Amino acid sequence: MTMKSKLTGIHYDSCYEAHDTGPGHPESAERYRVLRAALEELPVEEFPRLPRRTATVAEVLLAHEAHYHDLVYRDVVSCSDVLRTGDTNICPESYEVALEASGAVLAAVDAVMRGEVLRAFCAVRPPGHHATRARGMGFCIFNHVAIAANYLRKQHGLKRIAIVDWDVHHGNGTEEIFYEEPEVFYLSLHEAGIYPFTGRAENRGAGKGVVGALNLPLKHASGGTTALAAWDEFAGPALDGFKPEFVLISAGFDARVRDPLGGLEWEDETFEGLTERVCGVAEKWAGGKVVASLEGGYWPPGLASAAVACVREMAKSSG
Repeated sequence: MTMKSKLTGIHYDSCYEAHDTGPGHPESAERYRVLRAALEELPVEEFPRLPRRTATVAEVLLAHEAHYHDLVYRDVVSCSDVLRTGDTNICPESYEVALEASGAVLAAVDAVMRGEVLRAFCAVRPPGHHATRARGMGFCIFNHVAIAANYLRKQHGLKRIAIVDWDVHHGNGTEEIFYEEPEVFYLSLHEAGIYPFTGRAENRGAGKGVVGALNLPLKHASGGTTALAAWDEFAGPALDGFKPEFVLISAGFDARVRDPLGGLEWEDETFEGLTERVCGVAEKWAGGKVVASLEGGYWPPGLASAAVACVREMAKSSG
């Protein structure tokens, strides 16, 4: 390409609906079908579709221990209903679907690095940010954003990766993976006092990664105005100090009004405001490069509405 694209690419695929979590489970194929239908309405000439691809085992091991990868494979092929490490329901297709989800995020990263798109939104499932190096939990199997961060470092030679997590639940897995890693800055806005009961404000990283994390726990029902104010006072300046070369987003939408698992009461405009701010940081330090990966969001109409608002803001902010 002679010029770098300023378009925002999107990825979605019906393959993710094969991950069957069982009747009544909040992280369901139905929530994904509603989101996929909404994304399909976006014009392809403005939002080019990004391909699927399967992550390799070596790529999974960028963020996970080999014994954990093998545990996931064994649990799935033995037709277990749940990972033995915790509260993540599985079915016979779950291993392959999780590899597709991680691979799609890596394909989006490559598309951005090649200049084919400026930003990307990956609608994938199962989510990832609770998965630690050696444990799947909280509906998560592989940590797609953590894999992508280390892929950017290894494959593309980047030295400063920022991960912004606005899921209503703290991304304990992502924080753990990078807690002592100075080249990856993890920033989380989440509801205080709920699952997984981590993400205290005093947790700022350790060792060489000191001040490598910033947790902004927010009070129940505090609303979007409080979240955006916390960003402006703390998150934005911290990211400016870090000067990221690439920004990844763990894009959960369970902080939205009416979500059954969250209570922050954000509106779509809150997600637009956060997206605008993240893209502003990326424009300043990273040439605009942003890739978002879907995490939570369990009221399907709200998930679809907030995610589309985020995608449209990503495109608007690239103008």
